[in-house]
Amino acid sequence: MIVTLTAPPYAEPVIGFRSLKAAQICALFAVQAGGSIEKLKLIKLVYLSEREHVIDFEDSMLLDELYSLPHGPICSGTLNGIDGVIHKEIWDHYIARNGNVVVSMKAFVRSELDELSDVDVDIVNNVWAKFADMTASQVRNWTHKYCPEYTELDTGRLPIFYKDILDAAGSSNAEVIENDITSLRKAERAFTQ
Repeated sequence: MIVTLTAPPYAEPVIGFRSLKAAQICALFAVQAGGSIEKLKLIKLVYLSEREHVIDFEDSMLLDELYSLPHGPICSGTLNGIDGVIHKEIWDHYIARNGNVVVSMKAFVRSELDELSDVDVDIVNNVWAKFADMTASQVRNWTHKYCPEYTELDTGRLPIFYKDILDAAGSSNAEVIENDITSLRKAERAFTQ
C-alpha cells in the first residue's frame, strides 16, 4: 500500500512567498551558528529579520504570511519549508532537520546565496549579532516582550499583518505599505495563473 502525504491546507504558501530566499536565510543563520541551530531560535531569527526589513525599508523581504503562535511570532511559509512541508526540492539543498535542530547542508559562502541582496545579508548579520548569544527560549521570550504586533496565545494562531509591524514601529505609511504588498501578491497571482 502506498501512502501519499498531503500538506495541510495552512501549508500552502501565499502567492509571492520567496521560498528560495527564505531557505538561503535559514542556511546562513545555521552557518553563523556553526552549522546547526535550534529550530525555535531559527524561526524567531527569520521573523526578526523580516520585521527589521519591514521597519527599515517599508517593504517585505520574504512576502511570507506572519502569525502569532503560542511560542511567538513566525513566518509561516518559512516554518513550513523548515519542516519539509513545502518546496522540498529547494529546502533540501540548503538545510536538513534533525528533530528540533536545523543543519546547514554545507558551509555556504556568500556567492552561493545568490537570492540574498547585500541588504538582506546585512539584516541577517545584524539580527545574528543581537541574538547569537541568546538561547532559543530567550529569543522566544524577547519576541513576546518586544514585538507589540504579537498576540499572546495558548493555542491556535492569529495573523500578523505587515501593517501591524509598521504601526508598532510608528510608521505613518502602514496602511499604504500593506496595500502595496497585497497588490504585489495579486499581480503575481495573475502572472502565475
